[in-house]
Amino acid sequence: MDNNKRYTDATEQLTSLSTGSFLEMGFQSELEQRYQEVQREWYCDAIRISSLLAVLLLATSYVVEWSTGIRLGSETLVVRGLAIAMLLGTYLYARKSQRMTWKYWVVAVNTIVVSGTLLLIAQEISQPVKMMYYCNVFFVEVVVFTFVRLPLNFTNTLGLVLLLMVGAAVYLDTMSLQVSAHILFFMFSGTLISVMVSIKTEKMSRESFLKSQLIEYEKSQLRALNDRINVEASLDRVTRLCNRIAFEDKLLSYWSLSTQNANWFIMVAIHVEHFAYFNEQRGTECGDDLLREIARKIKVVLLDKDDAACRISGGRFVVMLTGTERVANSQLEKLRENLSQLTVLDRFPTTRENVYLSWGRVTLEPDTDRDPRGLLDRMFRHLVPLDKNALCCRGSDQQAQAGSM
Repeated sequence: MDNNKRYTDATEQLTSLSTGSFLEMGFQSELEQRYQEVQREWYCDAIRISSLLAVLLLATSYVVEWSTGIRLGSETLVVRGLAIAMLLGTYLYARKSQRMTWKYWVVAVNTIVVSGTLLLIAQEISQPVKMMYYCNVFFVEVVVFTFVRLPLNFTNTLGLVLLLMVGAAVYLDTMSLQVSAHILFFMFSGTLISVMVSIKTEKMSRESFLKSQLIEYEKSQLRALNDRINVEASLDRVTRLCNRIAFEDKLLSYWSLSTQNANWFIMVAIHVEHFAYFNEQRGTECGDDLLREIARKIKVVLLDKDDAACRISGGRFVVMLTGTERVANSQLEKLRENLSQLTVLDRFPTTRENVYLSWGRVTLEPDTDRDPRGLLDRMFRHLVPLDKNALCCRGSDQQAQAGSM
């Protein structure tokens, strides 16, 4: 999916999230997957912290029993020990697991176990300590719903289960009707407020995620646009070869590298003789067709990643070959064969004698040459007809030709 499509989807999701109901907070599959991936690290930290808080809460009950002389039944002690073990196991799971596949279920089960343990302890003790354990159930709800932030379906279901658990505990407890009513009202209003805060927090988190995604998409689009502008600015409008500025930058870059590695390379000048005459006789469209055909044939012979070609101006081209001598000679011979047959010139035989290609080469050696940019114009003063001369020379002939340039 391209960035434009993703940007449109994120914008639509943000609009739907801002104007829709809390039941429509879920994203499309790909966007939801990215959101969960972004939230995974934070969620792992939230589960670890909440698990340790729950262990601390249950461990505090030991201090309460010791300080007040309360004695709990063996079943309650076993349940509390199992709950602490489960919480410590959840902490290790959140610390070690990479994918956290069962994270929502683990939090939901632990919430029920911890709340059930607190309610079970409250059944065996009297006032006013009993009320403290009922209030601790509300504290568990606040942590789970507002800090951990389960998905909406888990939040609603878990809130209903906790209310039923508290209602059953109050029904089985030996409390007056007035106290039971206060506890039920406190738990119902507290659960409702916690769920509402959870929904609002989740909505704000999703909005923040969508806005960050939109900013990233906009940055990506700007980078892509900037890259396209840079590419267009570095290419010749007609031939799509490098323009002179881009070619000089690449030439200097490779020149600097070659001075360090003691590598030589070849520059080839190609000139369409009497190109202005051809434009006058056949029009600029035919002239552009000729330039484009020459550019296509030049591109075919560029093999190495550092090979480059540019159109200097008018009918003047420069090619840089950076391979070995054997490879460069093969490229030059192939280039001569390609440029010897130009269909645009063949269509106009009356101008064939006056309009032809000439070329020349120079071998650049970092030990002797200093700035290769000065050669770009001087190369065109020493050209020979292309169809009668091959530049694949060796030895002393090559050095002589390089010196003449």
